[in-house]
Amino acid sequence: MKNKEMLIALKNAMRGEKDSINVYQNALGNSKDTEVINFFQYMIEEEQRHFNYLLEYYQSITNEEILKIIVTKDTENMIFSDNFIKRIGSNQMLFSAISVATLLERNAFEFYQKSAEQSDDEVLKKFFEKMSNWEKQHYDDLIEIADEAESTYWQKNNFEPF
Repeated sequence: MKNKEMLIALKNAMRGEKDSINVYQNALGNSKDTEVINFFQYMIEEEQRHFNYLLEYYQSITNEEILKIIVTKDTENMIFSDNFIKRIGSNQMLFSAISVATLLERNAFEFYQKSAEQSDDEVLKKFFEKMSNWEKQHYDDLIEIADEAESTYWQKNNFEPF
């Protein structure tokens, strides 16, 4: 990938991180449950950290600095209580936010995978692989939440298969 293409890719990735932050911030305002609020706040902080890493790479390329591996902290696998799952499934806005966030996270990890595959620079390749792994973990967590909250969502909305 040439620098110009990489800058475009990084801008798109930063835009995706900001989109995720906005979805999580909107969801945050739709719950009074502490566990739900903590989850969305955690996700906001994660996405902001990703944005900051991308911005640092963007700035290093535009300043023609040598790219380096940014030290990153792995995310933890999250454990969701029954109360958390019920709160998500019982609130249309929260359930929708999880659905939208799932799509954003999938788009993000697929974008990072593709960027890693296209990169000729080994450091940049590792960077994008790390970002892909982070976003894949978010995606997996959100899929788990959506799957577990789905029955509550359908019961709350009186869904009856015909």
